[in-house]
Amino acid sequence: MAITFRVDSTTAEGTFIRVLRDGRSFGKILDAVGLYRFYEADREKLGSADLKDVNLDRLKTAIQSRYERRG
Repeated sequence: MAITFRVDSTTAEGTFIRVLRDGRSFGKILDAVGLYRFYEADREKLGSADLKDVNLDRLKTAIQSRYERRG
């Protein structure tokens, strides 16, 4: 299962990073004042981030490590 990232935006949400698994939307990364938060399946709620980190590259690596192993 390949995890990839694509910059995306909507009028309501602004710019964010779309997380794709095998080309399908899997979640998104939002920048909350210098803290990047990953929400699986677009379920963003205050305090409910599945993963978070101040370093975007480190967060991307953590997402790939956690979710590429799942089937």
